[in-house]
Amino acid sequence: MRVLHVNNQASVGYLLSRAQRKLGHRSDLLSVPNPKQRPPDIGAGSVPWLFAELLAKAPSYDIIHVHGGIGISGLGLWPYRLAGKRFFCHYHGSELREGKQTLFHSLAERLFISTPDLKRFSGNVGGRELVHIPNPVLVDRVTPVDWTGRSGELEGEGPMRIAHLPSLRRVKGTDNVIAGVKEACSNGARFELDVIEDVTLDDAMKRLSKAHICIDWMSDDYDIHGVVSVEAMVRAVPVVCNIDRSLYPDDIPIVASKPSSLAKVLAELWDKRADLPSIGERSRRYALDRHDPDRVAQLMEKYI
Repeated sequence: MRVLHVNNQASVGYLLSRAQRKLGHRSDLLSVPNPKQRPPDIGAGSVPWLFAELLAKAPSYDIIHVHGGIGISGLGLWPYRLAGKRFFCHYHGSELREGKQTLFHSLAERLFISTPDLKRFSGNVGGRELVHIPNPVLVDRVTPVDWTGRSGELEGEGPMRIAHLPSLRRVKGTDNVIAGVKEACSNGARFELDVIEDVTLDDAMKRLSKAHICIDWMSDDYDIHGVVSVEAMVRAVPVVCNIDRSLYPDDIPIVASKPSSLAKVLAELWDKRADLPSIGERSRRYALDRHDPDRVAQLMEKYI
């Protein structure tokens, strides 16, 4: 099949397209380039430019896989649908929660979601079935933390590094992270918080790889983990996040914490820091088993 991914939230479009090529499809990515994402095959300088490119490229593909929902742009895409073009719509968060890009959901034969909590918002797309597809992350050439070589860093008085990668501080709960780390340190733990933002993707991943712990979502408004959590897990870095564990498989190794209990959770991790390597190893196994792009692309095959 010929598949065109449109938009590239958290590099999901890029990684899916590469994995689909391994399965024998012609799969490409059209997006506005962003230094925090993997590069597209077809770049557009702006959103209007991207839409123009989509209209021009659509006849060359069998499936148009739109990431981020379909809003008013669906008006221009309907003629292609009527001509037999297939559309997938892949929601990644606020566009479905807030109903911002749902106007033309009927254009798509399948609706995918990147996090399981989004099933709560099926009412914003007429009660349609929402299929959860785990976010893929790059696993090739990713070197996990050498906990054996870093064992000395877990001994003595630290400090231990905590990585936090907010795209939007308000959404990720960065103020709660800062407050939780500060309180844990005031009670005797020794942590060094590295807030990683406004850097290239490669730089962000290098700094993440140096961390002993990653704190992802720490907002009362969200009970999920994001791509940052998976990026940390594939590197064998333990993750702390405000998640509803009932939404995820039983073996998910993320350390669940509400914002109000973060300082206590961090203090416990400090006291039991010798356990971090085993948490990291379980984290990497989980990420490879469920978020390897090849495995995720295989899940998509039944719909293609």
